Amino acid sequence: MKKITFLFIALIISSSIASFGQSTASSQDTKSNVNVQKGNRLSLMLSDVLVRRVSVEYEHIFSDGKISLNIPFSVTVSPFDDLWSSEVHWWAGMGVKFYPTGQGVVRYFLGPEFRFISVTESEYNYYYDTNNNYYNYTTDTDYINTAFLLNNGIIYSPTNDFFVSLSLGVGFLSRNPDSTNESLVPYATPSFRLGFKF
Repeated sequence: MKKITFLFIALIISSSIASFGQSTASSQDTKSNVNVQKGNRLSLMLSDVLVRRVSVEYEHIFSDGKISLNIPFSVTVSPFDDLWSSEVHWWAGMGVKFYPTGQGVVRYFLGPEFRFISVTESEYNYYYDTNNNYYNYTTDTDYINTAFLLNNGIIYSPTNDFFVSLSLGVGFLSRNPDSTNESLVPYATPSFRLGFKF
């Protein structure tokens, strides 16, 4: 009976010490998040090099450390066709990132992002003349499409000046109303980023 009582008291003491430690850590974490040092970030999307694009993102973290505004921009070095046979030229966007646990060495974020995407769509046409000869030709039309994404990612900051991040944006692409292709299609953008704080 004494052993059970001793174990019960030890359990209560250890749980109260653990909860005290967690509350102290969370209060210290909150204090450190209130004054965010180097709230500006500039990152290069290394994964976009594979699709011949130069993509950068500017992010400003507000003073509480739990929300930021991000502005990504990308330009195509060598035109290519995306999954929907549209030739992408550039895209620009704006989004918000939420950091549920504030700033730190390893942090998770999520948030919405809206993009404008400049594309050229090729339409294949064909016709028969009066002698029943078959002809085909291509017409190219430039459009501005829009995309809405929900980004999820992880940021790792080994130093106070440098960070790497991995994210996945999932959403949908809305084509220009003048396009003859399907108007709403699924859209996903994985990215690996290398960046600097200033």
